[in-house]
Amino acid sequence: MKTTQNMTVKHSYWSRRKTLRTLSLWGGLTGGLLATGCMRSPLMKPRMKPRTQGASPRETPSPDADPLQTNELAAAAVSFSNLPDPVAAVLQNDADPNAAFTALMPTIVETLQCDRCFLFIRDPQRQRTRITDGYSREARWPTMVQTGWSREPSNLNSKDPLTLSAYQSPEAKFIDDIETAPPGSLDIQLERSVFGHRALIHAPIYNDGEFYGILEPCVFDVPRPWADSDRDLIQNLQRVLGSWIVRYLQAIP
Repeated sequence: MKTTQNMTVKHSYWSRRKTLRTLSLWGGLTGGLLATGCMRSPLMKPRMKPRTQGASPRETPSPDADPLQTNELAAAAVSFSNLPDPVAAVLQNDADPNAAFTALMPTIVETLQCDRCFLFIRDPQRQRTRITDGYSREARWPTMVQTGWSREPSNLNSKDPLTLSAYQSPEAKFIDDIETAPPGSLDIQLERSVFGHRALIHAPIYNDGEFYGILEPCVFDVPRPWADSDRDLIQNLQRVLGSWIVRYLQAIP
């Protein structure tokens, strides 16, 4: 992941407000959301042990492997080694990004012991956006998944600081409580009325200096202090997911 100074913001902007307006045009917010759920478990953070075993056979390059591919595999192995076992297993076992993203959402929810996680993907080449995958513990919390792609707006909605920050920098925002967040760090009315969460992580996904998406786990009803282990997990996922999103976009029409 490149530093902020080396990054160039390309093409146009996605707005979290625009996404929800699009959903409403598809028959209302409720009709545009795919909700799945299960019984909610207590918000207890698991102890996450780093993987210590070596790369799986499919990650081990052959003697004749291309040097560039070898470097990419080596980087992936390092990234996987820093992920909790259940999360690493999803990315190691599912070569298909679409299947991996579907399996990853509930795995992140369980690992973080949060209430919902969704993946927003930006297609900069075709200037479109979509929340492709999401999972919620309970059906009353919408997954936010969109059934189709939305045209990326030509202008950024400057009233949403989280959207602005994602297009400007890969720095993840860890918000313990939207009600006590520093002034100007988020749009409090948007977070309350549209997303409904109380605490969230807003993690931009970049690849080669280009903004490709956002991973957003959250907690409803109560504040959530995000622990160092939570931050480590998200930062390692940010390093890994950019190349997966690129492969996902290359495989779809």
